[in-house]
Amino acid sequence: MFEPLNEFVGGSASKRKQASEPGHVSTAMPGNIVDVLVNVGDTVKAGQSVLITEAMKMETEVQAAIAGKVVAIHVIKGDRVNPGEILIEIEA
Repeated sequence: MFEPLNEFVGGSASKRKQASEPGHVSTAMPGNIVDVLVNVGDTVKAGQSVLITEAMKMETEVQAAIAGKVVAIHVIKGDRVNPGEILIEIEA
């Protein structure tokens, strides 16, 4: 009888909410946070890099979708993240 060994289970074990607003910064791939490039209170421009993630041995810069002020950061270096989770909140 066939028994799957590494079955994917959807959903995330983290307590982070799902991104739903333009100011919610998230990632498209699961991975790890390599560096957080901003602090709460910083002013960012649209397209500015705010995080660096690592997935499948490739580092990717995650950019702010809108210009504004960073109001919350929900990750630290080394955190495991999943697609769609709110990692940083930016208020226009």
